[in-house]
Amino acid sequence: MARTQPDLVLIVARSFATKLATPTLIIDARGDLIYFNAAAGDVLGRSYLDVGSLPASRWQELFQPRTIDEQPLAPEETPGGIALRERRPVHGSFAFSGLDGHEREITVTAFPLFSRPDEVVGVMSIFWELPAAP
Repeated sequence: MARTQPDLVLIVARSFATKLATPTLIIDARGDLIYFNAAAGDVLGRSYLDVGSLPASRWQELFQPRTIDEQPLAPEETPGGIALRERRPVHGSFAFSGLDGHEREITVTAFPLFSRPDEVVGVMSIFWELPAAP
């Protein structure tokens, strides 16, 4: 069986994310987590080397994303899921459980990555941790 090569756009996106000091993660066209940078690892509670790539169902299960008012978010309801499904940039905030056991709230800007005008190959999400309420 031939191994599918990653799209060049995803390779370039990963290279770009690696150089950023802002937390950044990348999902592919299936919604699978394929990379996050060191800054994202600080917020997510573990490094990419420890976690690796994860199918959408698994990473949603691990992080348990939910609205700020604690309603569960399905993968397609997160900013990255909306950006993938609707092929447009999305900005929003949500809460999740970090892999270090800490609960966090983040604000996210997610945008689709196109290899051609009609082909989305993934989504890049850039995010910031919101300060804890006093």
